Formats: sequence, C-alpha cells, structure tokens
Amino acid sequence: MNNQKTIQIPKEIQDYLWGRYLPETTYKIYVMIGYLQSEKIVGDQATNLLFKLNVTTENQLDKVIEEKKKVVEKLGYKYPTNRKEDLELLLHYQLIKIGKDEKENIIYLHNTPVPKPEEVLSLDQEEMKILENIKFEMNHQNAFDMILTLLLNNNGNLVATIDHIHKTTKVKFTDIKKTLEYLVAEGSISIQANKPIDKLKKEDKVYININKEVFEQKRFVI
Repeated sequence: MNNQKTIQIPKEIQDYLWGRYLPETTYKIYVMIGYLQSEKIVGDQATNLLFKLNVTTENQLDKVIEEKKKVVEKLGYKYPTNRKEDLELLLHYQLIKIGKDEKENIIYLHNTPVPKPEEVLSLDQEEMKILENIKFEMNHQNAFDMILTLLLNNNGNLVATIDHIHKTTKVKFTDIKKTLEYLVAEGSISIQANKPIDKLKKEDKVYININKEVFEQKRFVI
C-alpha cells in the first residue's frame, strides 16, 4: 500500500462523524479496502492483504481509547482486537460490503452512498446529543480555540468585557456568546455577569472561571 494517491476515502466519513465509532485499527482496514478497490485487487490476494495487514495504533492516549471502547460497546458490538473483528464491525456499520465479481473472486468494497450513523446504528437521545455537540464544536472550532487559549493564558480566570474578548480573539460577538453558553452548559467554565449570556452587550463585563475537573475531562487537557 505504497501508492497513497490511489486510496479514495469518501468525505462523508468525516462529514458524518464516523470517526467517533471507528477504532483506529478499524479505520485503517477501511482505508485498506479503499486501496484494494482502487487497485482492483480481489480474491485470495485481497483477503490475505487484509488479514495479514500489520496494523499499528498511533494514538496511545488511554482516555481516548477507553472512550472509544465505551462508545462501541454501548452500541452492542465487540471492540475489535484483530482484523477479522475490524471487518465485522465495518459490516455491522454498513460501511463496506463483501461480494464476488464475474469470475467468482471475492471483492471488498466501500458501501456507497455512505450511510449516516443515525441511519444504521441504534443511537439513543444521549448519543444524538453528543453528535449534535460535536458538530457544533466543528462549526465553531476557531471560536473554541481562540477563547480557550485566552482563558488558559490567564490561568483559567478572566475578567473582561465582551468587547475585549472580541478584540483579543477576533471572534464574532455572536460566536463568543454561543461558545460561552456551550462551555457553561457542559460545565467546563462558570460565568458571573449581570445578565444572561445571550443578552450580553460588548461593553458588559464577565468573570469567567475554568472548572478544572470538568474542563480536563471534556477538553482532554492533561
């Protein structure tokens, strides 16, 4: 699998947040199937490449791995420990299909169109809310990065006007308030102000304090 340019990964894998449900080894098998498909490798050769693939895990953060295990097992599936189980998980997720060509050679293919997790998995309301939150964070990534950097640079305690936060971070006023509301709701920060966050004007002063225990858990800060 040296020619990386031939591997086609559907952008929906990222857009639909499938990464939340894919262990690192499973994702790499998915990539490998893209390679087999692109290179038209079929039959025993394809099977051998998949099952003998030396998959290494690069993300060794125990907290991330444990969270991924909880997510997979909550869905009712076994967290994979070998390539056969990686394939089985991809089949359960309906991300791949296994069939035969006109010569009866086994073929491994990406399933298209790529389904959304909520279409093929039994997601409860809590999980649907988590997906909604992840999408919010992705859409407001710059606001999160800039505001959290400002807070951390002030040792987790900040007294400032909304206008000062805007001028320092270059984040829009509406995005500042949305991001602060989100962080308060998840418990990562607390805010003292003379009015609700959504009613704050640029001249209003706020006192923001990081709630260290929750912040470290939610933001994976060590």
